[in-house]
Amino acid sequence: MRKLLIGIAALALLTTGCKDRMDIESMSLSLLIGIDLDNENKLIFSASSPVFSKEAKIKEENYSTPAVTLRASRDNFDKTFMALIAGGKTQAILIGKSVMQHKGWFKLLEPFLRVPENSLNTRIVIVDGPAYEVLQYQPEDKPRLPLYIAEIIDTSLKRNLCVKTTLQDLRRATYERGITASVTQLHKDDRVIVTGTALLDEEGEFKLSIGSEENRLLRILQHETEGEFPFTFQALNQPKGEVFPENAYSFTAENISVKTKTGHTRNKFKFDIGVKMRVVLSERLFPFDVRKNARKLEHDIEQQLENRFKKFIAKIQKAEIDPIGLGLYARAYKYRNWKPVQDHWGEALSKADVNVKVKVTIAAMGAIK
Repeated sequence: MRKLLIGIAALALLTTGCKDRMDIESMSLSLLIGIDLDNENKLIFSASSPVFSKEAKIKEENYSTPAVTLRASRDNFDKTFMALIAGGKTQAILIGKSVMQHKGWFKLLEPFLRVPENSLNTRIVIVDGPAYEVLQYQPEDKPRLPLYIAEIIDTSLKRNLCVKTTLQDLRRATYERGITASVTQLHKDDRVIVTGTALLDEEGEFKLSIGSEENRLLRILQHETEGEFPFTFQALNQPKGEVFPENAYSFTAENISVKTKTGHTRNKFKFDIGVKMRVVLSERLFPFDVRKNARKLEHDIEQQLENRFKKFIAKIQKAEIDPIGLGLYARAYKYRNWKPVQDHWGEALSKADVNVKVKVTIAAMGAIK
C-alpha cells in the first residue's frame, strides 16, 4: 500500500496542471491582421477576431487603429475587444498595396518572427486597395471571413491562379539573393476575389502584378507543377470568326517536367529551360482531325507557349526581378560568375539570355472525335 501511494504521488507531480487554463470566451483570437498607410503615410493596423458569445448576432469583431508598430497596436485592440488578444492563431496578414510600394515594409512583421508561439505558416496577402476594407467584409452567404479568405486562396492555388506565400516563404525570399518574392493578390469591391500574384523586388517593394495565365507560366518556370494548368488559345492558322471565337481551343497540361541549364558566356548568364508536357484537349471550336494531324496542333501549342514565356520573361527582366529563382541556379552552377553580381542580381538577370523550349504531346482529345 505504501508503494502504491508513493507511485500515485509521483504521477501527480508529473501531471500537467491547469493553473494557466483560459476559456475560449475569454480570448480574442486575431485570425486576420491588416496593415495600411493613410493619406499622410501613417500606419494603420486592423484586426479581425471571431466572437464566441451565443448572444452576439455578428460573429466577427473588427477594429482599426493608428500605431507606431504592430506590437503597439495590440494595446488599442485590447481597449475595445471583449477579451484579451491571444497570438499564435493568425491565418493571414493582409497588407495594403500602398504599404508594399515602400521599401523596408517587411520589418513591420518582426513580432511574428520574434515571438515563438506565432505561426510561420501565416499567409501573406497583398490587397489592391485598403486592407481594412477586406477585414470589414461580412458576407451573409459565406463562412467566417478568415476561413473564407483561406479557402479562396487554396481553391485558386489548385488551378494555379495565384501563389501561396507563407511568412516563412516571404522571409526566405526577402533574404535570399537568388530569388525575389511573390505573394497572393486580392481585390475587394462588392466581393473579395483573387486577382493573381504580386511580384516584389529584392527589397520587397511592389513592382508589378500578373494574372492567372502568367502565374501558371511562373509556376512552371519555378518547377512547381502540382495542381491544374488549364489554358485557352486561339489557333494561329484558323479563321477567327465574326461573332464567336471559332479558332479557340482549350487544354489542360499534365505530367509537366522542367529542366533548367545554366551557362555564362560573353559576360552574361544564359539559361536554357526545357518544358515537356502532355495535354488533354477539353474544348475545340473548329473542325480538325486530331488523330491524323495531331502534330500540327501540338506545334501550335508549343509555338504559343514559347511566345508567352518569352513575353513574361521580358517583363520580369525589364522590372529587374527574379521570381523564378534563376539566381539559385546561377549560384549553384556558376558561382565564380555569380559572386560579383550577387548584390545586384536583378540587374544582371535583365541582361541574361533566357530561352524556353516547349515540347507538347497530345495525350487525349476528349470523348468526341
